[in-house]
Amino acid sequence: MSTWASIYLIARRDFTERITSRAFQLSTGVTLLFVVGMLLLPTIFGDDDLAEWSIGVVGETPVGLTVAVDSASGGTASSSVTKLDSRSDAEDALEAGDVDIAIDTEGAVVVDDDTDDLLTTAVVNALASISIAERADELDIEVTEIADLFTGGYEVESVTGEEDEDSDENRIFAFFATVILFMSIVTYGSWILIGVIEEKTNRVVEVVLGTVRPHQLLAGKVLGIGVLGVAQVIVIGAIAVAVLLLQDAFEVPAAAGSVLAWALLWYILGFAFYAVAYAAAGSLVSRQEEAQNAAFPLTMMLMGAYFIASFSISGENTVLRLASLFPMFAPMTMPMRIAGGDALPWEIAVSLALMIISTYALIRFAGRVYAGGVLQSGGRIKWKEAFRTSDV
Repeated sequence: MSTWASIYLIARRDFTERITSRAFQLSTGVTLLFVVGMLLLPTIFGDDDLAEWSIGVVGETPVGLTVAVDSASGGTASSSVTKLDSRSDAEDALEAGDVDIAIDTEGAVVVDDDTDDLLTTAVVNALASISIAERADELDIEVTEIADLFTGGYEVESVTGEEDEDSDENRIFAFFATVILFMSIVTYGSWILIGVIEEKTNRVVEVVLGTVRPHQLLAGKVLGIGVLGVAQVIVIGAIAVAVLLLQDAFEVPAAAGSVLAWALLWYILGFAFYAVAYAAAGSLVSRQEEAQNAAFPLTMMLMGAYFIASFSISGENTVLRLASLFPMFAPMTMPMRIAGGDALPWEIAVSLALMIISTYALIRFAGRVYAGGVLQSGGRIKWKEAFRTSDV
């Protein structure tokens, strides 16, 4: 049987076993429910009602006061008027909480410590606009002419332009992809590690290695579980985006396609890099109780990359730039730089080259460790011993 045929059969076996297992189906269902639930929480418990503002007025109520206040609030509030007899009544009503703000038409807006700043601004602006309109009417001047007087001939132009806003959106979008990448690599890497330990424990590996080479078994296992991981991530991601779009709570960045393409490429490279390392780590132990200790160094490296990415969501920094060139960190940090437009072409090329070369070198090294350790049982094996005893 050819090498590729052997790898395909092993990959299909691992893929089928995992996708039909109750544990996988349950975890996928729970993850979907969790993701959808978290995305729907703001809609379910969000308060979309308009704020109710009660305005106390001492004297004659200015014409169009509530309309002007509601307009000045930006459509976030609905106001009503309560008539008061004197300034002292206004202060007492404020203290008692009967009104949110008071207007003394002698020329004062009365507030207290609990008065909303937005309400104060809206009332002041509303009174100013009403006063201007009244004065314009007295002078027989069109309100539009008054508006022209207050309109400057200058436009506000940002030196950063819209590209920075787009890069921020893309960077945030890439960070969400990084979170999914981190969770996926940790989850499926652990599956590979535990699967190797299980095969060592029940001696299945001895039977399998009677027909295939150790590196073929390693490649097939990584490929089968890796494809399953990609499929699950795509399904969960697609459903999450669909829920957000249906809620009108999410605007897809213009560069979302390229961001996702880069994230997928780095996911494949990152998974290949870490998956073979997890498999090699699993071949060095013989009991499930030792799985966590075997995975600890790899998990710490992944967490380091994740934290660097999360701390760099606001923009470029030296740590992010250096980390994006190292293979153990690049899968989670370089997509952030690319999405933000910070990565130079030569940096992307160097990072990709180092990642591919390192992954190939790790596959050769981990394949030999895997071959030397997978058939040994008993206690924990040192990687040097497994590497030395391997016949690959």
